[in-house]
Amino acid sequence: MIVTNARVLTFDAGNRVLDSGEVEILPGGVFGDVRETAGGKPSGEVVDAHGRLMMPALINCHTHLYSAFARGMPPVDPSPGNFKAILRKVWWKLDRTLNREDIYYSALVALIDSARNGVGMLADHHSSPNACKGSLDIVERAFREVGLRGALCYETSHRDGPEKAAEGYVENLRFIQRVRAQSDGTIGASFGVHAAFTVTDDVIRSCVEEAQAQEAGIHIHVAEDRCDAGAVTRLAKFGALNERTVAAHCVHVTAAEMNLLARHGVNVVHNPQSNCHNAVGAARLADLARRKVLVGLGSDGYTPRMWEELKAAVNVQRLASGSPRAGWAEAYAALLNNRVIARKAWGMEIGRIERGAAADFILVDYYPPTPLTAENIMGHLLFGIANAPIDTLVVNGRYVVRGKRCVTVDQRKIAEKAAAQARALWSRL
Repeated sequence: MIVTNARVLTFDAGNRVLDSGEVEILPGGVFGDVRETAGGKPSGEVVDAHGRLMMPALINCHTHLYSAFARGMPPVDPSPGNFKAILRKVWWKLDRTLNREDIYYSALVALIDSARNGVGMLADHHSSPNACKGSLDIVERAFREVGLRGALCYETSHRDGPEKAAEGYVENLRFIQRVRAQSDGTIGASFGVHAAFTVTDDVIRSCVEEAQAQEAGIHIHVAEDRCDAGAVTRLAKFGALNERTVAAHCVHVTAAEMNLLARHGVNVVHNPQSNCHNAVGAARLADLARRKVLVGLGSDGYTPRMWEELKAAVNVQRLASGSPRAGWAEAYAALLNNRVIARKAWGMEIGRIERGAAADFILVDYYPPTPLTAENIMGHLLFGIANAPIDTLVVNGRYVVRGKRCVTVDQRKIAEKAAAQARALWSRL
């Protein structure tokens, strides 16, 4: 396949912008030649982009797919007044109620929404304490049916007692070993832990030891709220911090802890809209960047639209700091850092259009009304591209969205089934 007549944002080492480019997709699902349109008709299947913008598919480095079934859920009365109450009254009630069909359909719904918003890869942090065994296989099935790339883990936690913690540990270990033996490179795995404040020292120690033995990383919520302050120091004590570690949030971290994150090469994932919604605070992106902590971007299940997270990442920093200069560079870096996290944590070569990288890309109905260059991409992303419809999503060289429609599954049929599942789930809460 050769995509022609496209304005290409490569996000390669040279950050090239091709005003009229053509991009080769090889049979193995990787990019071949990336060049300015040469003229003449290329051989093989030709896809005319009709001047649309072509760029790498978006990446979401931290989400919870099962949260799709919280959409429109009956409100809790009285409404939770702090983060711990939100967990107890909403999320931990929801995840305890999930059955196997709920897991499957909530994942499908969330993945379809993500695909239609140009997201080609998601790192999911799953929890279903009363349907734990085999749950990651169910989530993986949804990924494969929709056709997206994923990194999966199970949320090991002591909050429901030692037996449930042990089940989460076993599910992570089983899935990591199976992925290593069978994966085609589109599915990765981490050792999931909920958060330091819901696990005992023994649980942290055993998860870290097994993750290291399996050459896998830890994916964990870190210092999202003040109730988890000190988590970085505690995790460091057990050797949980390394270049494969994915630490979501890191809102309430000290300067010393930021230095620890940097020293160990930890991958921090910023989730600005979730942080706002839960009123837990604003991560200090400038301080993290100054200490050379690698910060990426996730949604924490709040939205399938990574463009919204990019906008929020800028605006939250400006509001928190009181400076209209804040957030711009850090938010842009976080968007691009997702490709680095995908490589470090899960070995995925995605997030750029260049020879040898995985052929994950989107075509966007964006026709820039002002000059678009390597130097002003962020301005176009934030105020133009983020508002434009996604026409096409290709993952691993295969169409997932074409003509603004998900072509791998029957979206309407799945939505109808999902609504029935959600209604039944709500009745059990």
